[in-house]
Amino acid sequence: MSTQSLEQANNELGLDYIRIDSDFMAVAGVFQDEQFIDYLGKQPYIDYVEPNQIYTATVVLPHKGALKTAVSPNWGMARIQQRAKESYNYYSFNDTAGAGVDVYVLDTGVYVGHNDFEGRAEIIANFVRYEDNEDHAGHGTHVAGKIAGKTYGIAKGANIKAIKILDVDGSGDTINLLKGIGLVNNVARRGKSIVNLSLAGPRSAMVDEALSMMVNRLGIPTFVASGNAGSDACLFSPGGNPDVFAVGATDKYDSVPLYSDTGRCVQMYAPGSGIESTWVGSPDAVKIKDGTSMANPHVTGIAATLMSKDNYWSAKQVYNALITSATVDVLSFSFFASEPNVNLLVYNGN
Repeated sequence: MSTQSLEQANNELGLDYIRIDSDFMAVAGVFQDEQFIDYLGKQPYIDYVEPNQIYTATVVLPHKGALKTAVSPNWGMARIQQRAKESYNYYSFNDTAGAGVDVYVLDTGVYVGHNDFEGRAEIIANFVRYEDNEDHAGHGTHVAGKIAGKTYGIAKGANIKAIKILDVDGSGDTINLLKGIGLVNNVARRGKSIVNLSLAGPRSAMVDEALSMMVNRLGIPTFVASGNAGSDACLFSPGGNPDVFAVGATDKYDSVPLYSDTGRCVQMYAPGSGIESTWVGSPDAVKIKDGTSMANPHVTGIAATLMSKDNYWSAKQVYNALITSATVDVLSFSFFASEPNVNLLVYNGN
């Protein structure tokens, strides 16, 4: 929507708006009259009208069981360094992996005071109404720790930029998500920025367009959880958007669990069941969680590692590098999995 058209809409309808980029304005309002909603959709300065839908963190029920200490803090970090399943006790890493790369985590917030972040995490915005900046759910902190924590992270030198768009229940709406995307468009550094979205919700043309603009115009690789509905990822946003990189979950047996969304919109799979990472409550808190939310940051962390070593000027270049290096044909899918599927497990080779 042009600025002139936007002003016309505001004058006629008294609406608020969210600037995504110079060519995309999202207009928000509350209306209960169906005829008026139909009227809005017919206006020449409005492309489409959508409900303000709910998006939720893609984590399943809490994982039960005591935490165990090993040389490798979690099986997933060891698995993605092996072409075939071997020991899950050891893994190798570089303390500076991901250095100089900013990872924007649009989630429930991040507990930036956790020791695992070493001061590399900061809160840059909070779009959740009636909540402070803290991560009261823990989900965003868990995700960020798997991306860039010194103990649990893949890219141990990357920076975390937390944008809070989900509340204490792990829920947010279209407006929050669009505001987060718009902020990234304004502040992200081209070639050194990544977005992690470990959430899912109904298909949205508005969300899909905003994400596609960010990915294609600014070259920002965007990694999203495929979803936990045990269904076809193409049915949901953001996982159904072909311009983002959707990640499904695996377990320690190289099986894709029933909860993970699958199908042609999933680009790759990564460890997602029984994943230990940072948590809220104390500077050393940890927790084990299951979900495609936990799988997605493995891939985000590897992408940050790649981008810290080489120059990538488009998201597609990063996506292709991940696909080219992936481990092929080691995964098993349930009878109920949506098809077709890519049989690719993310690989973090040295």
